[in-house]
Amino acid sequence: MTLSLRNLRILVLGAWSAFFAYLWFSGEVLRYLGPRTSWVVTFGAITLTIATVAYLRLSARSADARRGVSGREAFGLLSLLTPIILAIMLSNVSLGALAASQKLTARGVDLDALAESLASSAAPTSFVAVKAASDSAEEASKIGLAPGQQVDLTGFVMVPATSAKAPFQLGRFYITCCVADAIPVSVPVYPTLVHRSFGKDSWLEVKGALAQHGGNLVVDAEQNRHVPQPSHPYLPWPVGSV
Repeated sequence: MTLSLRNLRILVLGAWSAFFAYLWFSGEVLRYLGPRTSWVVTFGAITLTIATVAYLRLSARSADARRGVSGREAFGLLSLLTPIILAIMLSNVSLGALAASQKLTARGVDLDALAESLASSAAPTSFVAVKAASDSAEEASKIGLAPGQQVDLTGFVMVPATSAKAPFQLGRFYITCCVADAIPVSVPVYPTLVHRSFGKDSWLEVKGALAQHGGNLVVDAEQNRHVPQPSHPYLPWPVGSV
């Protein structure tokens, strides 16, 4: 196949079609987009595939099928593949403790909307639920969280402990639209029964009971264990809570 303008356009269209289809069927879309915008991937996969097939058939006898490609045209078309290349390069990279420290005060949390969103949740003991309940007794009542309740949280160490018996901050990034608007939410973990320190960005599963400490809800850890980073490190922010 010679490098005609038609063939180069087919290459670019096909690459985007394949990329959107991969995100759609592999479930990797959550690495890049939140639940509110994930429809773009499905829409893009379908429409671009149709456009590629249509262009492939309709342009078979066009002048573009025989005309060569100038350097300027090739650069312009191939530059459209840059987002795909960057996405592939960053596919195994996720936000960590440094990003969390820079984003912690970037956005506020609407606790009333958050509590309403979480009240009917099947799994209320999430980071955002504990955060909302910790910040407001009224929200804690709405969500149904109280000291003594058992929790099982998986996240990464945002702020490590200053000593073996000191608390550390365990949390996750939540996204509404895309990774760029990720919100870090963390809870303090007191290693009451597990005297062990963990490094920044370490992924852990923490099991324990909620406790009141300094006016906030914390987790008294009964079990801390290292776990691999999840294939989808970001969690969807509850709909209607921001």
